[in-house]
Amino acid sequence: MNTTNQNTNKNIDTKEVLTTTEAAQYMGVSKSYLYKLTMRQEIPHYKPCGKMVYFNRVELVAWLQRNRVATNEEQDQRAQTHCSTR
Repeated sequence: MNTTNQNTNKNIDTKEVLTTTEAAQYMGVSKSYLYKLTMRQEIPHYKPCGKMVYFNRVELVAWLQRNRVATNEEQDQRAQTHCSTR
């Protein structure tokens, strides 16, 4: 990774509000996919002037981390707990 990309990534990691380009880069998705998510209202976003779209970085992290998949060990533990309580 070149120095310019490293500086850009550091800036995105510290910014509270991201543009569409920055949010797409931060999430590792295309801008068109991000636009699709906003149009479907599937991702939290802001349109303060009705046209430009902005994203809160903390909300993006929370959105990315939703629907966590449990590990096999966690599933086994739940099964053992469930069976022992019956």
